[in-house]
Amino acid sequence: MRILLVLLLLLSAAACGGGPAAKSSDELLVWVDNTRTPAAKQYAAAHPELKIRVVTMPPDAGYVPTKVSLANKTGRGWPDVVFLTNPAETSTLAAPPFDYAAPLDEHVPADVKNAFASGTLDACVIGGKLYCLRNDIAPAVLWYDATLMREFGYQVPKSWEDYGKLGERVAKEHPGYLVGTMNGKYGAGVYFSGSGCPTREALSLTEVHIDTADPKCTRVADLLQPLAAAKAVSTVSPTDPAFAQLGQQGKILMLPGPAWFGDFMFKPSFKLKPGRVAAAPMPVWAGEDEAYSGQVGGGVYVVSRHAGGRAKAAADMITWLTTDVTLQAAQPTFPAHQASAEAWGKAKASDAFYAQDPVPVLKQAAARLRPGFGFVRYEAVWQSSFNETVVAAVTAGKPISGALSDWNQRLTQAATSSGYQVK
Repeated sequence: MRILLVLLLLLSAAACGGGPAAKSSDELLVWVDNTRTPAAKQYAAAHPELKIRVVTMPPDAGYVPTKVSLANKTGRGWPDVVFLTNPAETSTLAAPPFDYAAPLDEHVPADVKNAFASGTLDACVIGGKLYCLRNDIAPAVLWYDATLMREFGYQVPKSWEDYGKLGERVAKEHPGYLVGTMNGKYGAGVYFSGSGCPTREALSLTEVHIDTADPKCTRVADLLQPLAAAKAVSTVSPTDPAFAQLGQQGKILMLPGPAWFGDFMFKPSFKLKPGRVAAAPMPVWAGEDEAYSGQVGGGVYVVSRHAGGRAKAAADMITWLTTDVTLQAAQPTFPAHQASAEAWGKAKASDAFYAQDPVPVLKQAAARLRPGFGFVRYEAVWQSSFNETVVAAVTAGKPISGALSDWNQRLTQAATSSGYQVK
């Protein structure tokens, strides 16, 4: 109903020839969210030789694809630049029937690409072509309550084996305290994708690899099963008020989660006192040498295929928006651009909220994103089906391992209906 209402409103605006759908042939039309609007307007002011119009768009999932679909139908009104708060929509906009996102390789030189943290642009590369530039990233780290760790006499685990043992110990010695949560994207992205479980490995715009029987999936099920049974790992979303209440009660010992959890969950939602929260690298899986990170969040910029002669100007603009150190250093979340992340970290290093400077851990995690986390067109189902299969099994007291095949089936169906051939 909401999407239908949006379409009706947009059709009305297009018919009247006003609003963001109307643009002149030499105008660079830029759609961004509220957070990115000041930066886009700053760029426009600094380039008076360009006719740039900045339009603030809501960050709702599906909003940009809906409006691009309308532009496709009317044959006009495509924005030359869009910011996606839901980066997986890159794959939607790049593929038929949208055919909107343009490959950027011609306009983004190698030195610019190499200036981003290693692996951060991998999801933007689909079928060998670069379709987006990442503004910010959300690598997962092991957040923990340093005060509780000291009080309980525990050591921060460096391996997943130790994490599991500590979680079971916590359940026995301090029932009611948590070492993590596995709801939706926080379970699928932090634990499973962080392990390398192939649920969204985009091989091209039309091919994807899915296999939840892979050992990198089953080892996560084996890890989480006893922790979930002991209620040391929750099935409630960290953004749920019920989970926030646990945080406010000081019941979170550890919480593997994205980089933004520190500033946007522990501080305002969980309301922990300064000097308690710290970050550690994600634990290492047996047989591996690196502490790989999953990811949950971040945004990207995309350029339109319809930009024509404005394509280079559009690419130059998103390059500046994602790599200008002064701009990026002041943004709220962790920059994908390495030099910007360094500058961003200087202010964070002195933040008294943290028990210790979290920036070195965040930087390490940013450079160790687990490969295989692709931007896919079945993003919404990827999240919802995890809860409807894996989390549902936990709730019903059934084994997670048995739910993996159900999750695989749901993912395969979603991928196929989204135009993928599953490998």
